[in-house]
Amino acid sequence: MKFLNYKKTKLLFFFFIFLISIFKFFNTPYNLYSILNWDYENRMEQNYGFCERESWGFYNYVIKKYNLQKINIRIINDEGFVTLENLFNIKESYKENAEFVILLNYISENKEGIENGKYNFLKNYSIQYRYKNCYLLNLND
Repeated sequence: MKFLNYKKTKLLFFFFIFLISIFKFFNTPYNLYSILNWDYENRMEQNYGFCERESWGFYNYVIKKYNLQKINIRIINDEGFVTLENLFNIKESYKENAEFVILLNYISENKEGIENGKYNFLKNYSIQYRYKNCYLLNLND
């Protein structure tokens, strides 16, 4: 009987250690805290950045401010990160004559402007909104 009780205690101890290590590995207390205290948009911006990495915050801001949900848009992330247009249900086009272009994380070489940069088709566009290295460009009439 004592042996069985010792076995249960040992098993319970290992289960408790395993549970704590899982909590630590997945950062459970912090994740619960962030879910309870921050809304969805703040958590997405924290993970995907405003004008860095995937630039979710810039997408979200521009799409809402300029009402671009059903507009023909071309999105270019100059640093090679994944574009997140599928999260917004916007109509995307890879044509060069899209009505709008969202250019993310663009760093010019030799301090040249956007129109003289590596994307030649941008000469037909004018800057409608800029935040750091992220641009919303509108097709010239």
